[in-house]
Amino acid sequence: MRNHRRRRPMRLFIRLIGIAGIAALALSGLEVTAQSYPTKPLRLIVPQGAGGGSDIGARVIAQKLSEAIGQQVVVDNRPGAGGIIGVDAAAKSAPDGYTLLLGSNTTMAANVSLYSKLPFDPVKDFTPLAMAAAAHFSFVVHPSVPVNNMKELVTLAKSKPGQLNYGAGTSSAQICTEMLKSSAGIKLTYVPYKSSAQALSDLIAGHIQLICEPLVTATANVKAGKIKILAVTSPERVSSVPELPTVVEAGIPGVEYVAWVGLFAPAGIPKDVLNKLSSELLKVLKQQETMDKLKSVGFEPMVAGPEELGAIQKADIARQAKVIKEANIKIE
Repeated sequence: MRNHRRRRPMRLFIRLIGIAGIAALALSGLEVTAQSYPTKPLRLIVPQGAGGGSDIGARVIAQKLSEAIGQQVVVDNRPGAGGIIGVDAAAKSAPDGYTLLLGSNTTMAANVSLYSKLPFDPVKDFTPLAMAAAAHFSFVVHPSVPVNNMKELVTLAKSKPGQLNYGAGTSSAQICTEMLKSSAGIKLTYVPYKSSAQALSDLIAGHIQLICEPLVTATANVKAGKIKILAVTSPERVSSVPELPTVVEAGIPGVEYVAWVGLFAPAGIPKDVLNKLSSELLKVLKQQETMDKLKSVGFEPMVAGPEELGAIQKADIARQAKVIKEANIKIE
C-alpha cells in the first residue's frame, strides 16, 4: 500500500514532464511555421468585382508580393453589398497569414455608419498590415455651369439654393459632396446613380451640374473639353496636376477627401507572421515599378505601416460618421 502511494507522485511527475515536452514541441513547431512562412499560396480577397480600379490595383500588388515571397498570391473577388460580402469572408477566415484583404476607406470605415448592422467589426476583427495607395477626388462641373473655381460655385449655389443638382454613383462620391454642402453652407439636390460611370455620363450630357469624381477619370474628360475641374479634394495639390488648387485653398475648410486602400489580415494572426508579411508588403509597395503601375491605374502611392494604417482607419470612421449622420445617409 505504501509502495503504491509512493509511486503516485512519481507517475504524476512523469506525466507533467511528458506534457511539458509536448508543449515545448508544439511551441517549437509554431516557431518553425513562422520562420518558414509562407509554405503555400496566399489569397487576397477583393470586395469588388473584377476589372475595376481596386481589382487592378490588387493584382499589381499580388503579382509583386508573389515575386517577393516565392508563393502565388491569388486574387479572390467577392463583390456585393457595398463590399460587406468580401470583408465578411475575410473576417471569417483563419488568422494564419494566408488570407489577406484589400480594404478601403469605404469598406473599413464609412460602412460602419452607412449600414445599420455589419456582420463584423472592421477594427476588432482585423489587423492592419500596410497602407498601399490613395485615389484623389475632384469637384467637376458641366461646361455650361458659369463658374471656374470653388468660390464661384459656392456663390452660385447660395444664389440658387437647391437648384443645382449633384450626382453620385458611389458612397465615396456622395460623402465627398455632402462634406462640401456642410462646410460651405450650401443646398444641392442629390441625384442617385447605380455607378459613378452613369453619373459622369449624365454630367457630360448636361443632365446634372456637379459631381465629385476620381481625378484619373476626370482629367481624361477635361482634355476632351467635356467637363471642368474646379479643385481637388486632397489636403495638398496633386503632383500629376499641380495647377489644380485644393478645396481648402479656395477658402472652404473641412473638405478633405481621399479614398485609400490598404491591406489587412484577420485578427489573431501570429505576431511573427504579421511582422514578416507587413515587412514584405512595405518593401513591395515602395518599389518604383509597383508605384508606377499603381499610378497608371489612377492610384497615388501612399505607403505606411500597420500602426499608421490603423490610426487612419479609426480617424476616418469618426470623421465619416459625422458627415453621414448630418446628411442622413443610410443604406439598408
